[in-house]
Amino acid sequence: MVPRVTYLALAILVLALTFVGVHAFSSYQTRLHFAQLNVPAVEGKFPLEVKVVVNYGPFGGKSPLGDAEVWVYKGDTFYTQNYTGSNGLVTFYLPPGNYSIFITTLHYKFQVQLNGGLEVTVDYAYLRSA
Repeated sequence: MVPRVTYLALAILVLALTFVGVHAFSSYQTRLHFAQLNVPAVEGKFPLEVKVVVNYGPFGGKSPLGDAEVWVYKGDTFYTQNYTGSNGLVTFYLPPGNYSIFITTLHYKFQVQLNGGLEVTVDYAYLRSA
């Protein structure tokens, strides 16, 4: 016969693991990180660096996404597109303004206001549905 203390210890362990799992999963979501680049405009255009990182979950790690197609829209008008390199990075040179960035591979879209050099890192939660 198993002592009641063993059952109590197992119940506490299950509760603790459940709490840790719920906390880890609730913090697992797609995030954008913005950083200003201290670079001057060249011919009236500033660099917009977009870095795409795929986050495979609390225990799966992160990896840059190479060959991701990134489209840039100004208003509702398509402006330009390019692909990320093996490091997950693509750089555009754009005049100041408001832009929509669409990462076609991930079906993910976000807005940026460009009034100087800007670096945007997309930490994409791969296993989390929207």
